[in-house]
Amino acid sequence: MTTEAHEATGHGARSAAVEPIRLTATGEPGTFRARIDPDHTYLSEHLVGGRRVLPGVACLEMALRGAALLHPDARTFAVRDAAWLRPIAGDEPLDELFVAFRSEPGATAVDYTVTHRGALCGMGTLLFERQDRAPAVGLEVRDEICANTRSHLTRREIYEEFSKMGIDYGPYFRRNTYVQRYGQRSLAWMSHNDGTPMGLVNLLDCSFQSGMAISIGEHRDSLMPFSMGYMIFHAPARFPAASAFVLTEKLSPFRTSFTVFDEDYGPLLSVYDLGVKPAL
Repeated sequence: MTTEAHEATGHGARSAAVEPIRLTATGEPGTFRARIDPDHTYLSEHLVGGRRVLPGVACLEMALRGAALLHPDARTFAVRDAAWLRPIAGDEPLDELFVAFRSEPGATAVDYTVTHRGALCGMGTLLFERQDRAPAVGLEVRDEICANTRSHLTRREIYEEFSKMGIDYGPYFRRNTYVQRYGQRSLAWMSHNDGTPMGLVNLLDCSFQSGMAISIGEHRDSLMPFSMGYMIFHAPARFPAASAFVLTEKLSPFRTSFTVFDEDYGPLLSVYDLGVKPAL
C-alpha cells in the first residue's frame, strides 16, 4: 500500500492522543491483565503483511508501566536481555494478554514476561539502579554523516519503501521526517510537526525504523526486533515528546545500536545490540 493509498483510506489523518494499554491487577501477585481494543492505534496503524501486529516495543511499555504500579518508589533505569519470541496479532482475540513480574525482596532488578493465551511472547529484566554507560552511538557519528552524506530520504520516500517491504504504518508510526545515511550509519529526525503526539511506543518503533532505513535500496526484506542487549535511559523520559534525533549504527546485517537525543543533542536513551529478523 503506497502513501497515497494510506491517505485515501484515512491513514493520512492526524492521530489524536493515544492511550497506553490498560493494565488491571489479577488475583495472582505480580501479574496484570493487559487490555487492548482490536482497533487501538498500536494495531490499526501497524500492519505487517496486511495483518495488525502489536509493535514489540508495546511489550516494553507494558513492562515499564506494570513495574511502576508494583514498585511506585523505584525508577527503571534500564532494560536488559529483552526478547520478543512471538508476535501478537490483532486479528485474534486479545482477551488473554498478561504481563507478570518476578523478583526477590529488596532486589534492584525485576524479571518480566508477556504472555498471550498461555504462549510466551516477550521477556526481559528491568533494572532499578543507575547505569553509567556512554551513549550507544556518539555525536562524532553525527558529524561524520553531516560532513560526508549524499543520501537523504524524505518521509514520503521512507514510508513508501517500507510499504514495499510489507510494513504499512499509519500517521502515529510515521515520525521519521527525514533520514541521512552514510555507510552503515544514519541520522534521523523524528517530529510531531503534523500534530501527531510522540509517546514511548512510537518513539522507539520509529527509532527501530531508522535502522531499517539504512538498508533501503539494498534489499526489500522487512525486519522486526527479536532481542535487545540493553536499553538505558540517560535522562528521565517525558512524554509526549516534541521531536528527537536518532543516531543509528548497523553492526551487522541483523544487529544495530542507536541513541535517541533531544533537540539540543542531549542523550535520552540508548539501545545496545538490537537483534532483528525478517518479519515475514
